Amino acid sequence: MPPFKDEHILLIAPGSQMTLAQLGLPETFTPARFRFPTRMFPAQKKGEFEPYRVRERRQPVASSNGNGAPKNEPPKTDVEMKDAESTGQDGADKTEPAENAEKPAEENTEGAEKTEVQETFYEEDVTSDEGAVYPIVGGRIVDWPCFFALLTHIYNALSPPFHTPILLISQPAWTMRDREAITQFVFEKFKVPAFSIMDSAVATCYGYGVTTATVIDVGKSKVDVTAVTDCQVSEYGRGIALEGCGGDAMTDRLVELLGSKGFTCEMCEQLKRSNIAEILAPGTPLPRAAATARQGTNPAAAASTGGTGGNDAIPRGPGEGTQIGTDTNGEEDDGVLDVAAIVSGNTTEYLAKMEKEKTSKKGGAEPKQKNAPNHQKEKATFQFEEFVPLDDDSAPTSGSRRYIRHTREIEVGAERFLLATPVQNCGDRLTSGILEDIAAQVYHTILSVQNATRRSELWDSIIIVGCGSRVRGFAQALIGVLTQKYLLSPSATIFTSEIPSAFTTPLPTGGTNTPAPMGQPGPMYHPAAHGVNPLLVAATHNNPGIVPGTPGMDPNGSVHSRSTGHSQTPTSIKPLRLPDYFPEFKHEGNRNTPGASHGPSATQGGHGAEEATFLGTQMAARVIFVVDQGLSKGFMTRVEYNENGPSSIHEYSL
Repeated sequence: MPPFKDEHILLIAPGSQMTLAQLGLPETFTPARFRFPTRMFPAQKKGEFEPYRVRERRQPVASSNGNGAPKNEPPKTDVEMKDAESTGQDGADKTEPAENAEKPAEENTEGAEKTEVQETFYEEDVTSDEGAVYPIVGGRIVDWPCFFALLTHIYNALSPPFHTPILLISQPAWTMRDREAITQFVFEKFKVPAFSIMDSAVATCYGYGVTTATVIDVGKSKVDVTAVTDCQVSEYGRGIALEGCGGDAMTDRLVELLGSKGFTCEMCEQLKRSNIAEILAPGTPLPRAAATARQGTNPAAAASTGGTGGNDAIPRGPGEGTQIGTDTNGEEDDGVLDVAAIVSGNTTEYLAKMEKEKTSKKGGAEPKQKNAPNHQKEKATFQFEEFVPLDDDSAPTSGSRRYIRHTREIEVGAERFLLATPVQNCGDRLTSGILEDIAAQVYHTILSVQNATRRSELWDSIIIVGCGSRVRGFAQALIGVLTQKYLLSPSATIFTSEIPSAFTTPLPTGGTNTPAPMGQPGPMYHPAAHGVNPLLVAATHNNPGIVPGTPGMDPNGSVHSRSTGHSQTPTSIKPLRLPDYFPEFKHEGNRNTPGASHGPSATQGGHGAEEATFLGTQMAARVIFVVDQGLSKGFMTRVEYNENGPSSIHEYSL
């Protein structure tokens, strides 16, 4: 088979809301050139689909006369060709006069003027979602005819040449039967020379340039957690399509909090995408929370100062939070002047400065609050964009309705920080919060990896992708929850260093910090324990020399086996960073846009590391189609498909 060219490779990455596609590999890998909404619309014929919503519009047209001409034009008569016999020698016509031939035409014209004709027009509405069918829901294919129609629309829109291989990115929820059905459709419908299916988690590892990582893919309505070791997906314990943890769950939480204030679902969705919505790290107080707690009643201070509570309970004395040490009321010192500044000779400058500060305090709108970080502002505003129908009396009623984009600012309080908090009305499903549920699944997935020596590497290689993770502070907050719940502090007194020593650690019940000398081996002694309970060491170390529930009896057990690290509880948790040599994927994301583009081609700005899966798709396509050229069975050829059938795709899938 001749080698494939970069410009002939077709990449398709389906998603629940948006499908990324690209024809050809650029010299420098960039975000996807084309973005197709993962939806189709039913056509007039049952079982067929259209890419856009088709609307039927009836419009009256000018009635015509009997000859097909408009009624305001004079009627046209038919001209008959005369034979030589019917014409005399002098060229005179021997037939009836022409006036008799115009009478039927005039009669037909009078009849046509009395009828009104309405013509039907069909137009495509590229922005409408009315009646749309989404073939992928929660990562699973629920409508196969619609999904195949979507692939056909993408293939026809890009119009690749004949010698074009296809690389398709699969979701973790796809079964083996799903891959076989897709393989059969692609080979039979598109007649491609080669085809390959790659798991989305493996493609993400290609983008980050690692072979072992824990991939957390946050989607629209689900979250996938996958442990990849040496480019092999660990199927056992894999978190597939976790419900209630995606971007829709955050929107539903905002609707629950702000619905009573008149916020709609679209307003909450745009608020989630804005710059003022943020998920705070664990332990970060909400705005005004610390000040409110400080203003509470203090009985001890009230007893010593004579106050009754509230602001009167502030103790008298120097220091922060006292009546003398801090300025509790900025207006009290308006008339107080600094005599030292006046005597020094800077009277004019000092008085001007005091006047400026006084004006800003009275008429200004809290300049400190305006320039403060987002998490310190009690209220913030964002721009809400909506399409308002244009009420124009002169507009034709039979035509399509016109809309205008309207932008207005909406003020939001501290509710914008509560996107990931537990939902109150979640039905029978119990939840402790979006971040807590994802963290619990990450712990379960890593703990399910059979090779315990690789678990620490999985904790140090966490990758967070998916458009649901574009919310400000999501990745940092998730790492904070993982650290808070599962990180084993190395400074704990019950664990010691791995460095050999002639002394043991302080005994847990000794009541002293002085190391005790090593005693003789006893029934509960084990060299790897360093004086600590061997059952505790067996529970936290992968040490085959100690059987859980039975104390180690062999004093030479450390010679035969050694500790391989904490396999159940991590000692460090680190997220991975995208390589710096892909500047196109370094954008933070355009959160101000209310939604994704509905057209097949969209701008590349505003898409960052959350789309690292497509970056890995481009890398893998170049490796398996151009560099490797099928030596390691990275793709399936048409000859192999004809010989073995679609079931053999599992031998070539990555």
